[in-house]
Amino acid sequence: MFSKIITLARLAVLLDSPIKLLQYSKNVSTSTNDNKINICYNATKVHLETTTIKKMKKTVFIIFSLLFSSSVIHAQNWEFVGLDSMIIRHLYVSGDSIWAGTAHRVGNQDKSGLYFTTDAGNNWVQIDSALGDGVILGFDLVPPSTLFILKGSGALSVAGHLYKSTNNGETWDSVSNNINSPIQWFGISPFNKNEVYALTYNPFPAGLINILYKSTDGGNTWINNSAFPGSSHGSALTFAFDMIDSTSLYVTVDTQFEKYLYKSTNKGDSWVFVSEPPVTPAETRTDLFLPGRLYLFAEYKASDNGGFNWYDFDSGLPNHQNYLSFYMNANHPNKLFNLRRDGLYVTKNDTIYWQLVEGTDELPLNIGSAGFRFGDVGQMTNLFINQVNDIIYIGTAQGIYMSSVLTSVEDKVEKIIDNFSLSQNYPNPFNPITTISYYIPQQSYITIKVYDIIGNEIITLVKGEEKTGNYQVKFDGTYFSSGVYFYILTANTENGKRIREGKKMLMLK
Repeated sequence: MFSKIITLARLAVLLDSPIKLLQYSKNVSTSTNDNKINICYNATKVHLETTTIKKMKKTVFIIFSLLFSSSVIHAQNWEFVGLDSMIIRHLYVSGDSIWAGTAHRVGNQDKSGLYFTTDAGNNWVQIDSALGDGVILGFDLVPPSTLFILKGSGALSVAGHLYKSTNNGETWDSVSNNINSPIQWFGISPFNKNEVYALTYNPFPAGLINILYKSTDGGNTWINNSAFPGSSHGSALTFAFDMIDSTSLYVTVDTQFEKYLYKSTNKGDSWVFVSEPPVTPAETRTDLFLPGRLYLFAEYKASDNGGFNWYDFDSGLPNHQNYLSFYMNANHPNKLFNLRRDGLYVTKNDTIYWQLVEGTDELPLNIGSAGFRFGDVGQMTNLFINQVNDIIYIGTAQGIYMSSVLTSVEDKVEKIIDNFSLSQNYPNPFNPITTISYYIPQQSYITIKVYDIIGNEIITLVKGEEKTGNYQVKFDGTYFSSGVYFYILTANTENGKRIREGKKMLMLK
C-alpha cells in the first residue's frame, strides 16, 4: 500500500533506524536510540521532527496515502515532491533541479514566490524573497541560469511586474520599467531567447485594455506591438508563438462585442486579419509538429488551416469547465497533455481523443476555485515532463506530485489510432521524388496534403473514398524548392471518427 511513497525510505535513511508502524492516534511519540520522533497529525500532513534535524534546522513533511482521513489522496502512482502548503502555478524541471512558482491558498499565510530545489524536492529555498511576497503569475528559464518571473504584489494579484535574474535568483533586475501598465502574461520566443513578448492588464477607466509589447534585448527595452481593434469597453488579447515557423505569431482579440484572430509573419511588425474565432479563448496555442494547427482553450476549439476554420476537439472529455493548463514536449511531439481540475488527460495530436492518466483524478487539482484569484485559466504552466527521465510533474493546490506513468500513457494513447498508419517517406532526404506509404483499416474518406515549412498547403496527393488496404503515393518536388515539408493524412471514418497524422520530410536538390 505504501510502495509508491518513496519519502518513507528517505526518512528511514535520515534517522538511521527502522521506522515503526504508525498507530491510529492523534499524537504518537517513539524513541529510536538518541532520536525522538514527534508525530503530529494535521489532515494528511505528518510533521516529523528529530533532535538531530533540529540542530540542522530542517523540517521534514510527508504526505501519507490512505491513512487517518477521508480526504486523503489515493493516487497511488503519484509521489509527493514538496511544497504542500502552496498552490503551484508554474513548474520547470531539469534533472534533480526544480523551480516552482507558487501562490497562497486562501487563508494560508505561507509566503508565495519562486522556490528552488537541487535535490529533487528534499530541500527547498525561496529565491525571490528580496522582491517581497506575491503570487508568481509567470515563469520561464533560459538555461543555464537566466530566470524570468512575473510577480504580483499579493496573493490575489491579476497582473504584476517582470523581473530577470542571470544568476539563478541570487539577484534580480526589473525589466518592465518602460511599460506603463501591469503585465498579466509574458512569453519567450522558442527560437530566440532575446525575444520576449508581454501582454499588459489595465482595467481602467473604460474596461479591460490589453496591449502587446515586444522586446528584442531580453526585456531591457520594449516597443508597443499592438495594432488591434478595441471598443469603449476595451479589449482582451491572447498571444501564441508559431512553434514551427520562427517569424509567425498569432493574437486573438475580444472587444466584448466581436472576436478576431490576427497573424503576423514578421514577428509582430504588422498583422493580417485571419478570421472570427468561435469563442473567446483564455489561451491560444499552436502545435509543435502539425503546421497550421491552432488550439483555443478553455473551450476546446482547434483549426488545421491557421485559424480559417474551426472544430471541437473535446472528444473523451466530460465537459469544458475544468481546464487549467496545456503542455507539449519536444520529446513527444505527437502528444498533447491537458491538465484539468478533474485530472490529467493525454491524446495524440492526430486523433484527438483524450485519455485520463491513471490516478490524476485523485490529485488535489481544485486550483483557484475558492475565489483565489481571477483569471487562473490559461496563465499556468503547472505541468512539466523532465526530459532527462520522462518523469511527469504536476503542480496542484497542495504541492507538487510526480510519476513515471508516461510509458503506460504512451502505450494507451497509441491504441486509439485504430491501426491507421502513415509511414515515413522513402527515400528521405529525396531529390526530387519520394514515396509515401499508408494503411487504412476501414473504409474512409482520405486526404493526404503536403505543406511547406510555414504551413501553406502546396499540393493534395490523395482525396477521396478508400477501402481497407495498403497504399502508396508519390510526391514529385520538381517544381518546388529545397527545404522541409510536411505531409498529413486526414481520414473521416464511417463511424464518425476523425483521424489526422503527419510526418516531416526533407528535399535536397
